[in-house]
Amino acid sequence: MTDIADAEQIAVSDPNVVVGSGTSFDGLLAFWGLARVEGRVTGEVAADGTLEVGPEAVVSARIEVEALVVEGLVEGEVVAHRRVEVRAGGRVTASVRTPKLVLAEGGSLDGRLVMTAARPTGEAAGSHAASAA
Repeated sequence: MTDIADAEQIAVSDPNVVVGSGTSFDGLLAFWGLARVEGRVTGEVAADGTLEVGPEAVVSARIEVEALVVEGLVEGEVVAHRRVEVRAGGRVTASVRTPKLVLAEGGSLDGRLVMTAARPTGEAAGSHAASAA
């Protein structure tokens, strides 16, 4: 995974997984690379990659990812090992643990924020699940 400078936004590219508009997913969503949600996801998200939450999307879950980009609504618990980016119009109502937070004007974060050290490169996702409580 490429390291991202503080001032840069996470670039949108072709996702490996898409939960489309009008689609609901309930359960464990696990993936590598990039996933984009345009519909509804409930349950748990575990990934060695980036989760993008589109403007109309609602994600109510425990999320553990490398990076999270929010344009819609995220509720629950978030552990992002590299970065959380809340774009204009994005809303996060959650407990958030991350080493980097980018909150754009027009975005909101309502919940507990814990700033952590970045995870060493190459360490697998999910290995911090016990310490993320």
